[in-house]
Amino acid sequence: MPESFFYQGHYVNLELTQRTFGQWNWVYTLDTHGRFENQGNAFSSRELAMADALENAKARIERLGH
Repeated sequence: MPESFFYQGHYVNLELTQRTFGQWNWVYTLDTHGRFENQGNAFSSRELAMADALENAKARIERLGH
């Protein structure tokens, strides 16, 4: 189920998926800046995937400098 939030005025739409049992991945869209997904290994829990996705999205927004 997708989750969405605003961070520093940017809209993030985040989705977590379990591709195989115990292997969680994330993908999110950021305003009109594109679609991003984890490129490394899958995460062992939904919570770990969520934490990594939030950290990644917030860091990307902060680099935008808006």
